Amino acid sequence: MTRVTSSLNMISLQQFLPYRLANLAQNISMNFVEVYQTQFALSIPEWRILVNLAQYSLSEAEAVCEAKTAKELTLLASMDKSTVSRAVNIMLDKGLLIKQLDPTDKRASRLSLTEQGRQLYHRIAPQALKWEADLLAVLSVDEHQTLMDILDKLDGKLV
Repeated sequence: MTRVTSSLNMISLQQFLPYRLANLAQNISMNFVEVYQTQFALSIPEWRILVNLAQYSLSEAEAVCEAKTAKELTLLASMDKSTVSRAVNIMLDKGLLIKQLDPTDKRASRLSLTEQGRQLYHRIAPQALKWEADLLAVLSVDEHQTLMDILDKLDGKLV
């Protein structure tokens, strides 16, 4: 396989990976907003926090979520501290999160989903997965796996 290059060292945006990925991510976000924002009144940061906290459940059967600090959430959700802080405060006000003092570090608080937050996650998750399946329907199973492998490889190169 050959890569498209220019002998004049000119960038063709339609062939420039950062540009294409940024545009794809933007298009995906603009379409996916229908699921979490329009139907459930969540912002992007709130959505990411909700899913990250739900993802780190100790047990699906117990529906108990492992508490995380805001600092941990900034890393997990790839967001800056102030964005996480604002979203956490909104989610606390909505009754989606509970904040408890970290027993190992009295300067930090640990965040976890309330029962209301877990219920919201369980209402959103099936719709999010259906939305993703609809998007990925244009790919074969092999193409999807290749895409995931490529993304993992590129991500590993940047770490």
